[in-house]
Amino acid sequence: MRCGDVFWRSIIAGAVIGGAGLLAAPARSADLPVKAPALTSCVQAVDGINGKVTAFGGSFAHDGLFGGAGSLSAPLGCEFGAQIDGSAASFDGRFLGTVAGHLFWRNPAKGLLGVYGSYTHWDQIGGVHANHIGPEGELYYGRWTLQGVAGIEFGNTASATIGSIIQTYDVKTRFFDQVNLAYYLQDDLKVYAGHRYLGGKHALALGGEWGMPLSHGIMGALFAEGRIGEDDFQGVWGGVRFYFGQKDKSLIRRHREDDPYDWGSDFGGASNTGSTSPTPTTNPCMVNPAGLASPAVITCD
Repeated sequence: MRCGDVFWRSIIAGAVIGGAGLLAAPARSADLPVKAPALTSCVQAVDGINGKVTAFGGSFAHDGLFGGAGSLSAPLGCEFGAQIDGSAASFDGRFLGTVAGHLFWRNPAKGLLGVYGSYTHWDQIGGVHANHIGPEGELYYGRWTLQGVAGIEFGNTASATIGSIIQTYDVKTRFFDQVNLAYYLQDDLKVYAGHRYLGGKHALALGGEWGMPLSHGIMGALFAEGRIGEDDFQGVWGGVRFYFGQKDKSLIRRHREDDPYDWGSDFGGASNTGSTSPTPTTNPCMVNPAGLASPAVITCD
């Protein structure tokens, strides 16, 4: 893809996501309050400091992946908030880690508009890394949520000689996007379908999450996601997640009042990266599954 195409596709995607967040009409869930907190003149973007931890397991591109992730969110004044994400995992027997950040404006009755960035390192042939940066947005309409992130992915080139084989990974600069259309069947049960364009490959994502209130601001949840895409851009995984907040609330309220969607590690921290075993040729092109529900992609071309 030419640099000009990447630039304009990023601008168009950013405009669509941003416009959705700004033009959203007020829509509310049965369990979602829209009244401003007492003694303030606005609706909080983040309902106090909160976080979540996740453990997961599954397979992707015919290789096993397991690990954990965590997020921490905090308000910045009233209408703005920030979140940091981190993950550590094993994919194909090698360490895989991601750090990411969000800076955003949000109205829990309408939507979210912000910027997102992530960095992923995969301990393969001396270290392969990928970065993603771009606008993110969410639109709330009753029990429906439309959310997405789009922008530029870029990284390094790494290679190693194994016997007579040269193994190379080239993380190209290109457009990426991730989009989910979610529906809450109940306040604590979400299903979604989405599109992923990562590492130059398209995939359909299908998943869901079921929350179970515990006590003292804690909620447990089970989640699963599957990918069907080009080449080896496919897999299935699931796990358990625990939310920690200021008060007891439903899953839909946690998603709209507390932590934003974790694009960098929503599969429990595993990043979109991976490889298959090299074929016995010189300078092989390694297959990049680029999945697992986050925008960090290691590509091979």
